[in-house]
Amino acid sequence: MIWQSMENAPQDGREILALVEGATPMVVYWSEWLEGHWQPLGHPWRETSPTRWAPLPPPP
Repeated sequence: MIWQSMENAPQDGREILALVEGATPMVVYWSEWLEGHWQPLGHPWRETSPTRWAPLPPPP
């Protein structure tokens, strides 16, 4: 898996795998709510600041 800069991450609501400092990798998506932020999947009232991203692998 090749991790990429967040500058290149899709901000179209697509779910991606993200690295967040001090946490395990997590699935996040860009939310336009409140000026836009990265939001962890399954945590609607939380935002996060990922440092790197990769596309999600295909499902099994």
